[in-house]
Amino acid sequence: MTFPGLSRTGWLGKIGLFLALPAFAFLLSHAEALYRWDFLIYDWNLAAWSRSPPDDIVIVAIDEQSLRQLGRWPWSRRTHAALVRKLSEAGAKAIALDIVFAEPDATDPSADEELAAALAASGRAVLPVLGELNRAGGQLVETLPLPILANAVAGIGHVSVDLDPDSIARSVYLKAGLGSPFWPTLALALLESAKVSIGEPLPGQRAGGAGGPSPLPSSPYVWRRDYRVLIPFAGPPGHFRHFSYSEVLEGKVNPASFRDRYVLVGSTASGMDDALPTPVSGLTRPMSGVEFNANVLDALRQGLTIRPLSDGWTLLLTGLLVLLPLALYAVFPPRWALPLAGLGMLFTVAVSFGLLHGAQLWFPPAAALLAQGLSYPLWSWERLLQAVRSVFEKEQLAQVTLRSIGDAVITTDARGNVQYLNPVAESMLGKPSAALRRRPLGAIFQVADERDGYAPVDLVAECLTQSRLISLPEPSILINPDGREYAIRASAAPLLDQRGRLSGVVIAFGDVTEARRLSQQMVYQATHDALTQLPNLNLLRDRLKQAVARAQRAGCSLALLFIDLDHFKKINDGFGLGVGDTLLQTVALRLLECARKQDTIARVGGDEFICVLEDLQQEDRAVDFATKILNVLQVPFRLESHECFITASIGICLFPKDGGDVDTLLKNADTAMSRAKENGRNNIQFYSRDMHVRILERLTMEQHLRYALERCELELFYQPQMDLRQNRIIGVEALLRWRHPQRGWVPPLEFVPLAEETGLIEVIGEWVLETACRQAKTWQRQGLPSLRMAVNMSPRQFLRPGIVERVSRILRETGLEPHLLDLEITESLLMKDVEVGIATMRALKAIGVRLSIDDFGIGYSSLNYLKQFPIDQLKIDKSFLGEIATSRNDAAITLAMIAMAHSMRLTVIAEGVENETQLAFLRANRCDEIQGYHLSCPVPAHEFVILLQKEPDLTTS
Repeated sequence: MTFPGLSRTGWLGKIGLFLALPAFAFLLSHAEALYRWDFLIYDWNLAAWSRSPPDDIVIVAIDEQSLRQLGRWPWSRRTHAALVRKLSEAGAKAIALDIVFAEPDATDPSADEELAAALAASGRAVLPVLGELNRAGGQLVETLPLPILANAVAGIGHVSVDLDPDSIARSVYLKAGLGSPFWPTLALALLESAKVSIGEPLPGQRAGGAGGPSPLPSSPYVWRRDYRVLIPFAGPPGHFRHFSYSEVLEGKVNPASFRDRYVLVGSTASGMDDALPTPVSGLTRPMSGVEFNANVLDALRQGLTIRPLSDGWTLLLTGLLVLLPLALYAVFPPRWALPLAGLGMLFTVAVSFGLLHGAQLWFPPAAALLAQGLSYPLWSWERLLQAVRSVFEKEQLAQVTLRSIGDAVITTDARGNVQYLNPVAESMLGKPSAALRRRPLGAIFQVADERDGYAPVDLVAECLTQSRLISLPEPSILINPDGREYAIRASAAPLLDQRGRLSGVVIAFGDVTEARRLSQQMVYQATHDALTQLPNLNLLRDRLKQAVARAQRAGCSLALLFIDLDHFKKINDGFGLGVGDTLLQTVALRLLECARKQDTIARVGGDEFICVLEDLQQEDRAVDFATKILNVLQVPFRLESHECFITASIGICLFPKDGGDVDTLLKNADTAMSRAKENGRNNIQFYSRDMHVRILERLTMEQHLRYALERCELELFYQPQMDLRQNRIIGVEALLRWRHPQRGWVPPLEFVPLAEETGLIEVIGEWVLETACRQAKTWQRQGLPSLRMAVNMSPRQFLRPGIVERVSRILRETGLEPHLLDLEITESLLMKDVEVGIATMRALKAIGVRLSIDDFGIGYSSLNYLKQFPIDQLKIDKSFLGEIATSRNDAAITLAMIAMAHSMRLTVIAEGVENETQLAFLRANRCDEIQGYHLSCPVPAHEFVILLQKEPDLTTS
């Protein structure tokens, strides 16, 4: 072969290329070095095989629903026997149970016999065999079904699947076994049990090559495989028709769905079986083993199995495909080399695709494609080198020309993509030219007009749209990809080609950042405090004026807090001005930690600060914020070698209540702060007196409540509960009371919500539970009958982690039997977090505690959730009993709740029974228990004992 226009050295190189490239491709193909690319091409081709799932293959799935319905795995063999009988009676053509029954049922030996009988009666069922390592010695063993089951089934098939090097399952061996490939795969065994033949010999790649069985000697400890076929999957996971195991067992599925169909039974629930990643699985849904076997069954039935091309044919075809573009290069002119290389690669892909879909043969094309891709640069290296040298020279010329320019210069093409930028532009954009070239300049060159509030301006897009010179006002702001800002003067001019068409844009800009920085520094110094860097009074007035305008438009409130440090002069006098300045800086940092981003905190004097709280939905938030400030200032300040303590007096005024303009608000906040100073410092004062009284009362009650428990001001009263059928007292409810030293008895509706809000209810609730249990045990020791003790649980107490451990500890320490403790929980509490609530209730039930739903009927719980709650009793709210004799609606609702509770095997207790009419109604309608003033009002513990002694008809004896 000769090559016109080439020297002797040149055509010798071309001949060497004809020899070297096929040899290189042979080496890659034989070594399977490009297997990942071959797999990628195979998976892409496989997508064209997607087809509708066959009607005669169905899956009975052991899914999450079945596990919830039938309980934890493993299930009784009787359950599986029932399923086999149902499928057989429905006329299933064949049944494959992808379930290993390798060990007898220890809890029910006769269940194995029942399953064997069902399998034998079916005559069309197959079971799996496994090859797995023995845990004791690491030896490979063959795990077969129980002999009684193996003798009853129509066939046994292996379920072993080998993953490809990229951990994807694409193939299956039709025969495998320990020592010799004896067992058919599960899908083939299913076809054999249905007397369906796929022809002889079996399709697939033989273990010893094309000629026959493996030449390796037989060994009883080696898992042998034969007849490897690639699987054309019908579709992604979930493609085949599924039925839930529990629904089939309960008869909810039409038996006609299984008539004359192949049925595969196996697990699809996560965590129960090995899920197989397949080419059609996607990123997050691996395919279950049972659906993998369904795909194998479908492929075998339709004769769609794919066989890998033999090594000899693979090497021959690879060599021909590599030589094809080289031959074309020698025939056609050099300028055609690149298109011919592309056509050769497309032809290779087409050959692989055609063999796969036409002859069901897989030819891995990656080695041929790589060699073809290398053929063009190796054949045309001289022309490519010359072109690269020319481009490099032109680029160097452009860089030398523009390097001396002091301003930044950028050029783009007609679409706004960067073509060139000089070193000054690289520096200002913060990226090298290589990282920015061919990227859209509008995405990396953002200019903002400072005078228009930093509205972004795409200078390139404007120039391309208007096709004229565009200049930006000074100073404009350049924001580079790193977020750094430059003040610049900038202009953009269009570039036109020889025909006058727009071919690009040239942008020139200069840096004026330093001048702008000096200007901004002067503005900042005029509006900020030099010591704390907080806004000063000038900036505060401006922001407060804007905040008032926003509040007027939105119709909402804002608060102004005037904060003055107490006795700050003593800090300066005692420790020096340096320590005082450091203290002021630290105070400023703590104030900023308390505030939101939209709040303004300013220093307006030596030790005076002002906070502006906007969008004030509730006025109480101003109190909470002020209280937070007092709390953070209570923490000692460690300054150099000194430890300082400081407090503050805070005055609060509100807009528009206490003033409608800036000066009035500042004056009134100062007045409120002075009042705080007069009242002893370290406190909060409102300019509005009425609100101050209300907030002060709330703060006072909260403070007193914090000490109520340690001062023994809290007390439990007990109200009896009577069983209407036995007409005797069977329990009591513990009710919390607060005896205030000045106010007397404080109603629970006043202090219980406050305890919930402040978190004190957790400590108080634990005290109530322990005291009630201890009292119940004390009554037992005094000779009283064992009474059930009912205790209300608050939402925060019930949902707090560790509640079950605390209840167990209290029962253990007090000695009270768990079944005598009845925890009452409201509907609304459970609906806050249903899943956590159910889990906690089940844990409490596990230790023997009774559970009741309090105030039933007034919450918003779903009956669907109610049936999931492991409760013992419903307590009807007293609001339904007030007019039960005259209101048909209340009577109907009460009767419905009693009937519903009894249907759910729950007891019913009605609270708030105050007269004989209510009692007679409840007794006549089978209410189980009552509680209320008609029986007794809540009484202290010692009076409850007297109550039992005075009422012999209501005792438990």
